[in-house]
Amino acid sequence: MLTPDESRVGAKKKAPWKGTLLAFPPVPMVATVQQQMFALVTGRCGQDPIVRQESGDHASCFRALTIGTNNVNAPNNYFDGCLDSIAYFGRAKNATEVLDDATNVAYLSFDDNSLLDSGPLLINGTGTSYSYTSLGRVNAALTLSGSSSYIQITGLRRLGTSGWPYSVAIWIKPTSSSGGTIMHLSSGTAGTGSWCIPIMGFTSAGQIAINSWSGGNVVLTGPIVSLNSWTHVAATYSSSNGERLYVNGAQYGSSSSTYTFSASSVPMTITLGNSLSGIGYCATGTIQMGQYSGSLDEFRVYARELTASEVYSLAHP
Repeated sequence: MLTPDESRVGAKKKAPWKGTLLAFPPVPMVATVQQQMFALVTGRCGQDPIVRQESGDHASCFRALTIGTNNVNAPNNYFDGCLDSIAYFGRAKNATEVLDDATNVAYLSFDDNSLLDSGPLLINGTGTSYSYTSLGRVNAALTLSGSSSYIQITGLRRLGTSGWPYSVAIWIKPTSSSGGTIMHLSSGTAGTGSWCIPIMGFTSAGQIAINSWSGGNVVLTGPIVSLNSWTHVAATYSSSNGERLYVNGAQYGSSSSTYTFSASSVPMTITLGNSLSGIGYCATGTIQMGQYSGSLDEFRVYARELTASEVYSLAHP
């Protein structure tokens, strides 16, 4: 299995491409893996199918990997449950990478003029009335304009789980800040449903604000954001620390007390740049729901509370 981080054959950088090398009959196949050349040859090792890997003077014989059962304690030796996103990496990942694999829900970099997810879950975005700019905060960025511009990612199960920690982060470059939704969380793709709130946006006075829910709005209001310049905004939540707002890597505020995030119990949708039909329908807090105008870059969602140092690193790439 070739994964985005390890192997790419004819794929652009950051493209979430996967493929399997198959050869019938067995023939050498060449792939570039971390800028080294490897020859992969299918065949057999005794009675087992193998992939033989050769790099320079080194050759290894790998036996087949069986997932879901083994030859011990038969017949009660089968895994009973669900598996997802199985990937093989031909190296030892460090602790930071493993944590990212486990908790990075989505990462839309908007590079290569695409809405492809560069995170491990490949939750690609969709949208309408958007364009790309090469003048992003990190490489390329996305621009929203007009009255119905937005980007969406769906199927976010952890954000529908009460009490589960989460973090969202994004670079914004607004052309207007007299209201507007940056991120809207809803159980329906129209911005409505049984559960919906804007979780990041502008007040009518142009202040950045974030919003959570615990039987009512949990609101934090930050500074007025400069127009036509890049600002990094992050919101984090955990049951032990409550809600926290970070602007350009510095903590700006936190909720006055801890609380349990009251979620919908269904997979959620995040809409960037618009609340859609949620305007006038969803509980809003201090955010003036409406169309966001400007550029967005490096959108990230995590199923955990980022630390202050992690947020700082995102704000200083």
